[in-house]
Amino acid sequence: MGSSAVSTVLRAVLPMAGLASAALAPAPALAAESYALVVGIDAYTAPIPALHGAVNDAEDIAQALRMSGVRQLVLLTDGQATKPAVVAAWESLLGQAKAGDTIYFTYAGHGSQEPAAADDPDEPDGLDDNLPLVNFALKGPGLADRIVDKEMAVWLKEAEDKKVYAVVVTDACHSGTMYRSVSMGLTYRVAPKPQIDRAELLQFAPPAPNVSVKVDPNDRFTFLAGVADDKLVPEVTIGGRQRGALSFAFARALEGQADANHDGVTTEKELVSFVRASVLQSTQSQQVSQSFPTVSRDIPVFGAKTATADTPSAQDLLAVAEQAVADAPLRLAFRNGDGPSAVAGAEIVADEAGADLVYDVAKQTVEKRVAGIVAEDVAPSGLAGVVAKWRAIAFLQAYAGGAIQPFEVAGGSRTFLRGERLTVGLGASSHRFMTLFNLPPDGKVEFLYPASPAEHDEDWKGRAFSLPLQVRDPPFGAEHLVALLSDQPLDELQTALQGLSRPDAATVLPDTLKNALSGKTVTVGIADIFTSGGP
Repeated sequence: MGSSAVSTVLRAVLPMAGLASAALAPAPALAAESYALVVGIDAYTAPIPALHGAVNDAEDIAQALRMSGVRQLVLLTDGQATKPAVVAAWESLLGQAKAGDTIYFTYAGHGSQEPAAADDPDEPDGLDDNLPLVNFALKGPGLADRIVDKEMAVWLKEAEDKKVYAVVVTDACHSGTMYRSVSMGLTYRVAPKPQIDRAELLQFAPPAPNVSVKVDPNDRFTFLAGVADDKLVPEVTIGGRQRGALSFAFARALEGQADANHDGVTTEKELVSFVRASVLQSTQSQQVSQSFPTVSRDIPVFGAKTATADTPSAQDLLAVAEQAVADAPLRLAFRNGDGPSAVAGAEIVADEAGADLVYDVAKQTVEKRVAGIVAEDVAPSGLAGVVAKWRAIAFLQAYAGGAIQPFEVAGGSRTFLRGERLTVGLGASSHRFMTLFNLPPDGKVEFLYPASPAEHDEDWKGRAFSLPLQVRDPPFGAEHLVALLSDQPLDELQTALQGLSRPDAATVLPDTLKNALSGKTVTVGIADIFTSGGP
């Protein structure tokens, strides 16, 4: 099938320049108390589609907050999550909080928009963003059951006035200033576009605050959103359960996995970096989380989780994840014809909605949930290599646990056509050794680094790099650059990877990774690169 679509333009790896820090806001006192309001809604009323992972998100975050020692937590799911209940809980918790305390508000559910006031200078598109609660409706009294972005801004200013640090997480579409639909069984957190008359909205629902509430970047708050205003938030399968990638990442951060320097404190900069990398990895770079302030700060947000005798260790959890991923076949469905009766590493299923990969027999393309088309011009005999590649990626993600290295395409993920150039950047390493290889769409392995004795001994601790690339030859689809960072050289793995340069040989890649990495601690970075030969 030829060489990989992405080829190196410059062999050298170049240091990356970091962003300048913003002015420091007053830091929350970690020894003070913390309070939390956690909301998750799956059970919306038609025509607003039900969700499948928002309650899972809320319960996971609530458990992580309890383990972190939060003083008081209010968990509202499905029928409990009404506007009066949410407002009352927020007011009660903020009323108890004192200067120096922290208050968390997390929301997992749909996002939507509504007509703004005609003369609103803060909404040039004429729309206010909102978070629909469980009784929200597109007409009548149910219009009132939502939280408008301006209300959220007022909440943040109220916390600021009390010198209470606020951490807000909105895992919904249209959440970039504060939308889970369906394709190939994939659900997005987006409510239908409401055809709401402004007069009807004012009749049944209190208007959003009619004053402009400006939230200053130096106020005491950290805001994490699922996506920018114009993007969708998919529900993805993580650990066999439907989830929102942002909520999953935030729960792991609460457990201490975002604490990059292992000093027992997670700073805003560490939190944002970890969450962004985790969301990108969980969604094959199809979702980019947002944060505000836009330049994160070196201020503490929360302390690391303290393990208890009743809590499984990270190693125990990792072992379970390794075994589950290593032994579980991917579910493969066929479209527009009959595919092979058996494909190594795959379980053939009839329903696309329940499949991990879909092979279009007529077009010879492979499609993956969330990511879309991930391999073009795939003959039936090549399916085993594609399946092995995606099983290997699933294994690496599970093996990494919380040790995720930021690794992404500069300027954002999109599909790059033949001839286009791009740059991928890897964040500063906390380990000495690096192993770098590429997994093209067809499943073979392209070993990239180290390629010489000098590179083998190179020390990467504290260093970042960028790698210029160009889309050149087929196969086209999804390329995955993988960086494994470790405190000891991975000689056995590097030797094995160099022998997997053919798709048929690479079917053993998942087992190769499992055997070579067993018992070793590595940090994993995966950069998703989508390519196409064009029309």
